[in-house]
Amino acid sequence: MVRFQVVSSLENGLDIKRAGELVKEAIRSGGKVTIRNGARQGDARLIFNVMSLNIRKGDTLEFMVEGENEDEEASSLEKYVREHL
Repeated sequence: MVRFQVVSSLENGLDIKRAGELVKEAIRSGGKVTIRNGARQGDARLIFNVMSLNIRKGDTLEFMVEGENEDEEASSLEKYVREHL
């Protein structure tokens, strides 16, 4: 399992459009991707789980990536998240 943390810089929080894009990126990674925001966590491949995290500006998000190529998948996902969240 590979873990990384990102602080959200989204001025108005995570909206449905960006959440959908994040879900697509998590699905593209091929492995299991879990996001944690405080005490809440969810599967990043499911839009309802991502939206239920109530991500706001300044929240520290922890991503956990599991799979056969988890190092490469985590690296690619981390790059995407840092650019878009």
